[in-house]
Amino acid sequence: MGSNNNYLCQQLFITIMDKLRLEIKAMDELHPDLRDLMDTMNRLSLLPSDFEGKQKVSVWLTTLSGMQASDELSETQVRQLIFDLESSYNAFNKLLHHT
Repeated sequence: MGSNNNYLCQQLFITIMDKLRLEIKAMDELHPDLRDLMDTMNRLSLLPSDFEGKQKVSVWLTTLSGMQASDELSETQVRQLIFDLESSYNAFNKLLHHT
């Protein structure tokens, strides 16, 4: 099951970043994927509880949860979210290759 969750986690990182790059930035279009990413990361035993990706995704989930479904992230928020996801994705892949 672990390798399936690893794969799913990678796919969710990529899917969310692709959506943002395609200018999909409404709360109701991003929140479900971010929630799935967080749930998947929480199921992965190889990720420490203080893994930076968990912390960053949690902050973004809180931000999105405070928005209406039709609200959109600003350009600054989109840029920061992409940056946070890319750095978390890279850290995740490093962990995968060192285990």
